[in-house]
Amino acid sequence: MRLSRLRSILAVFLVATLAMPGVAFGAKSEIEQLEEQLAAVRAEAKKAGDAYSDAYWTLDKTNATIAQTDKELAVLNDELAAASARLSLRAAEIYRSGSVDYLTLLLTADTLDDMLMRLEYVQRLGNQDAETMAEVKDLQEELDVKRASALQLQEQQSDEAAALKKKSDALQKQLNSIQSKYNALQAKLDAARKAANKPASAKPGANGMVFPVRGAYTYSDTWGAARSGGRTHKGTDIMAKHGTPVVAIMSGTVRAKSSSLGGLTIWLTADNGWAFYYAHLQSYARTSGRVSAGEVIGYVGSTGNATASAPHLHFEIHPNGGAAVNPYPYLRAME
Repeated sequence: MRLSRLRSILAVFLVATLAMPGVAFGAKSEIEQLEEQLAAVRAEAKKAGDAYSDAYWTLDKTNATIAQTDKELAVLNDELAAASARLSLRAAEIYRSGSVDYLTLLLTADTLDDMLMRLEYVQRLGNQDAETMAEVKDLQEELDVKRASALQLQEQQSDEAAALKKKSDALQKQLNSIQSKYNALQAKLDAARKAANKPASAKPGANGMVFPVRGAYTYSDTWGAARSGGRTHKGTDIMAKHGTPVVAIMSGTVRAKSSSLGGLTIWLTADNGWAFYYAHLQSYARTSGRVSAGEVIGYVGSTGNATASAPHLHFEIHPNGGAAVNPYPYLRAME
């Protein structure tokens, strides 16, 4: 009886304890809660960016198709010009010969062998003329089809560009709002970490790597996508608002460069020998020297060949300083 009563009291105590905030078993710390809220903010940014990403790469694919079509048109134009020149030359020859009387040519043969040779010659001339005329006709028809396709692609490009601009404006507006939430949560998180004597820097993810953008962002797997000039995409574009901090993914040394394509760029060589490429920066926080993982080295922008209405960080990973690999799975593991 006494044992049964003791069990009942213990059960009531456990229920009351679990119901008490701050004392409950498994209760999450303030830091953990803030980190979860930041993750939710990032998820909100990703959702906002999905529609834009689809429109961006649809337009990019159309631009690549237009570039290829332009090349094919140039080849067809050259082939048509060559065939037309041959046909014009043949017409000039016939005109200068006074329109050869093929029947007289055959009947004036001295021998049967001579007549057969002349007949073969006449047939050959006729076949060559017919083949050249057919080639000119086919090339002209193919060229007309290609030109119609080019015009259709240009109209499609115009529509897609307008849709992209609209979605880009909407995305930037959403990212601005989301970034404000992110900044407020990050400030609280830094304060909580300071109070708990924990470093306020970015939290390393897989392989000790820190996500390269500190703020609200969105990105998708676009490795290998067609780009202008016959290139393919060798990185991941991380969309964020202008001025969003960009951080060192690992500890190492940085060097700043600039180019017409990448704009303001940074190469980070990590202590383990891996290299990381950051492009289209708005400005630098560091241009050279040693940096720590999570340290701000620049800010998201749209320099180089990036579109001003679509600021982003073009990010590449080069294991052991070699060829680029798809950053997407690495980025996903860092979040």
